[in-house]
Amino acid sequence: MKKRGLLAVLLIAVMALLCGCGGMSAEDAQSYAKSIMDASYKGEFDKYVEWTKSSKEEAQKLYESNVDTTMQEAGFSQLGLSEELNANYRQLFLDMIKQANYEVGEAKEAGDKAYTVDVTVKPFTGFDGLQAEVEAATMAEVETIDVNDQNAVNELVFQKMYEIMAAKIASPTYGDPTTVTITVKPDSDGVYFIDQTDMTALDDALFPSDAF
Repeated sequence: MKKRGLLAVLLIAVMALLCGCGGMSAEDAQSYAKSIMDASYKGEFDKYVEWTKSSKEEAQKLYESNVDTTMQEAGFSQLGLSEELNANYRQLFLDMIKQANYEVGEAKEAGDKAYTVDVTVKPFTGFDGLQAEVEAATMAEVETIDVNDQNAVNELVFQKMYEIMAAKIASPTYGDPTTVTITVKPDSDGVYFIDQTDMTALDDALFPSDAF
């Protein structure tokens, strides 16, 4: 799989970011931002449903749907992998995003009823050198399969990658903390949201592309 495809697995799809209309206090903005992150990464929906006026069932369904969409966009369905290995990768993705390491700081007024929130992020470094490890593990067993069978080759490569990634996620390592600033702001109807560009920047900081 291309690196672009693997990266797609490591990026959390942004959930719908709507909340009730009306002004927010700085404390509200901080709570709202944290609720979005906790829902998106941790699968924790209590505060999220309060802000969005949705149900936990709706939030969980959206969360699961985002996982399935990300798996599809990553190209897993075209690799001919076994159902078991596909299921293992889906769970791996869920386990990995829950390792997101962040701390939401206080919100600060930014004008036009908007607030900026500094998020302290520790980047996940568990996949440093992953490609080399996968290649070594694959080469050690490549003689056990028919190399002319592309599905068999894919199964071997991705099985080895799964085993290595699962071990790294079980014992996560992180780099030095960095700060990502996101903005909580109202749209033209007064509904508060966080730009997708801000969430993407947060994703990139939490799970940097050079980590694998």
